Amino acid sequence: MNKEFVLKLLERNITKTMGCTDIGVVGYIASIGAYALRNTTIKSVDLLMSEELYKNSVNVGVPGLRKSGLASALALGILLKKPKKQLSIFESVTNDDIEKLDALLDTIDVNISHKKFNHTVLYEELHMTSIEGDTIHIIIEDSYDNVVLVERNGERLKEYDKKSFVDRVNKYKIPKYEDIFNFVIKDDFEGLDFLFETAQMQYDNARRAIKNEGGEYLVEHLRKPQKECLYDLSNFLRKHIAVPSKKRMLGDVFTVYGVAGSGNLGIGTLVTPMFLADALDLDTHKQKQLVVLSFLTSVYIKQEMSIVTVLCGTGHATGASSAAVTVFAKNGTKENIEEAINLYLSTSMGFVCDGAKMSCTYKVSFAGMNGMIAGKMALDNSALCDGLGLNHIDVDKTIRNLGKLNNEILNNANKGIIELI
Repeated sequence: MNKEFVLKLLERNITKTMGCTDIGVVGYIASIGAYALRNTTIKSVDLLMSEELYKNSVNVGVPGLRKSGLASALALGILLKKPKKQLSIFESVTNDDIEKLDALLDTIDVNISHKKFNHTVLYEELHMTSIEGDTIHIIIEDSYDNVVLVERNGERLKEYDKKSFVDRVNKYKIPKYEDIFNFVIKDDFEGLDFLFETAQMQYDNARRAIKNEGGEYLVEHLRKPQKECLYDLSNFLRKHIAVPSKKRMLGDVFTVYGVAGSGNLGIGTLVTPMFLADALDLDTHKQKQLVVLSFLTSVYIKQEMSIVTVLCGTGHATGASSAAVTVFAKNGTKENIEEAINLYLSTSMGFVCDGAKMSCTYKVSFAGMNGMIAGKMALDNSALCDGLGLNHIDVDKTIRNLGKLNNEILNNANKGIIELI
């Protein structure tokens, strides 16, 4: 794995998003349609979603509204008409937009449905009509920003076409965990400035949000004995992940950079190494190593899982990356890191996704906290993977099992989960 390869991973796996990513794509597709029909009056909107995408968007807050509502997300996208914003479409929402929302919903016919698609877990198809008789047909699939079709009055609008997501992703898959470790040790990070700047921004935003809450969970609030205790640090880390995540899930106007399709994973992945480097007073060189290790570990976990998961992919990737950077920050070996990831996954393999909502805040923050504890246990040699159950001694095989459990064995579980919720 060379730097060019990592740069491609960075390009594919870092995305600016406002609010929960799954509600963002609802606003995004509506914004494309409204922009394409911008000189007309919208009459009706029909949105068909994959059941997995529906599960992850129906109960999360819409940015600016601080309440859930797929119809409201569609209406906001129509009002904003800024498809170039993509998943950060709600970043530009104003009080004036919010005041117009109910009036718009009173004038258009909105129909939202969902079903199981066998070829993908992420599918969104929108049909929009105007009073003047114009129509728009849009399809997004496989990835939140992968627009595969935009047709206006039956004519394809090629300016919206994007290269196939499958071709882009399959070409850049991390072969094995050892490749990640070797790249981090090689320490050739020229050209990765965007990753480090993004990590700093996410960490600064987390600190600012904690300050605004009036909480004393910042590094400067740690006493020296607490800095030397990973168990204490894990609780402070939990707060650094939970507070910004909560703002997203509630529907505050709060921009983050997502990792591998998840804003919460972006918080967990990038805030954790920055917090550890700050708490342990590590130099810039070590901090960069931690950020790269965390990012690549999360991407590796998620590449084995479908983009919208049955299991909590964000939790699994956050916990594994937290375990890895904890060990590396304390100068543990590659074997220690793999043991820590194995230990974390052995306790979290049944961690399911029951839809994006407020409790995701606690899932991802507990995952980061428990990942750090797994790292501590691996460093202390107080736990050992025995190769039984879904966990193999070979961490790559464990991660492959995680993917198979999510993508194949539990493939039909979403329908039952949706019925339960």
